[in-house]
Amino acid sequence: MNYKSTQLLKLSFLIGTIADGIVAVTWFMIASGSNIPNYLCGFKGSGPDYQYAMYIAALFMTGWTGLLFWGWRKPNERKGLLLLTAMLLLVSIIIEVLIYQNILMGRGFIFGITARLLLITKFSFSYYYSMKHP
Repeated sequence: MNYKSTQLLKLSFLIGTIADGIVAVTWFMIASGSNIPNYLCGFKGSGPDYQYAMYIAALFMTGWTGLLFWGWRKPNERKGLLLLTAMLLLVSIIIEVLIYQNILMGRGFIFGITARLLLITKFSFSYYYSMKHP
């Protein structure tokens, strides 16, 4: 496999691992009672129901962080994870815009959408570049 292609894939996996790791930590903080907003959407919930939901979300995000790290170890063999991740990020944006726009607004929401769009672009570019330059 092309050296540049491999490095692009590795960088994408590393960026995804770090980003998901940061989100997982903040979601665990929310689940444990920290009074901070959700960085992906700017929403600031409260109550035990919200904390429990954030705990479950943090567990899944931790699992996805591990999955992206696993992809980083053998990026050429596992590059499909980047495309799957990009699709899930796109679905999350579509759902937030269509269904939850009435509770999600402001700078936090714009930051979350922008960050996800950048990740989608990076992951998709790396995937398609690796397909064109094996």
